[in-house]
Amino acid sequence: MRLKTASGTDPGLEREENEDSVAVWRNKAGLDSLLVVCDGMGGHAAGQTASSMAVKAFTATLAEDGDEGPDLNRLKKACKAANSAVFEAAKSNPAWEGMGSTLVVVAIRNGELGLVNVGDSPAYLFRNGDSKLISQDHSWPAEQVRLGVIKPEEAIDHPLKHRLTRAIGVWESIQSYTDRMKLEEGDTIVLCSDGIETAGVGVEEMGELLLKDGDIEKGIKRVIERCRDLGAPDNITLAVARAEVDITKTATLPKLTSTVTMSVPRLKKISELQKRSS
Repeated sequence: MRLKTASGTDPGLEREENEDSVAVWRNKAGLDSLLVVCDGMGGHAAGQTASSMAVKAFTATLAEDGDEGPDLNRLKKACKAANSAVFEAAKSNPAWEGMGSTLVVVAIRNGELGLVNVGDSPAYLFRNGDSKLISQDHSWPAEQVRLGVIKPEEAIDHPLKHRLTRAIGVWESIQSYTDRMKLEEGDTIVLCSDGIETAGVGVEEMGELLLKDGDIEKGIKRVIERCRDLGAPDNITLAVARAEVDITKTATLPKLTSTVTMSVPRLKKISELQKRSS
């Protein structure tokens, strides 16, 4: 399975700094592809520091653990390392007190995908014209929906929509969400920060802009431009992996069930021909 990857980030039109961080790896750490998106919080430099630190700690753990593949325990360990790095840094510097970050990661090898996330930065699967959220939303309203306290429609514009119940670096220990799945040819995986939704671009529109012509790099630029056209009040970040369709594959030709033999007349000897002519 051939994978095409791309990423892009933009500060938006109202934020002084870009508090998002993104990493895309190819053929490293025993993986075909690795996508990481973190959205920092804590204000200005603290938010950017938290997201950057989370990405570096997570990827460094995978690069140094000597393992291979998207094993979920492996991803959980890297997530714990990222949490510890941000938490300890916040304790050591009063200016970073309260900083934290979301984290959403997809690791792929041989068509197997492993996912881990903390916070509300989403991961989507686009398959056969449909979209599906494959990460878990750790905002307060989403947690209340899972508990049955409020209805899904009540969470859409809830006043506490951006309050997180889980985040990297805010608490000493963290419970991450993990999942795994098998990729199919034509699948597209999109990780992003919530700046896209905040700008007013829904999942369906994002998918249309992203997959319009099959060029995901141009698609990412189209999504960012659309967010900026709508005012882009927050940072905008995407990391994308697409499982390319192998157009060189051909259907197996059916085996012949019968054969046709042609009878070729035997040439007569020259001596016989001469006898007949005399």
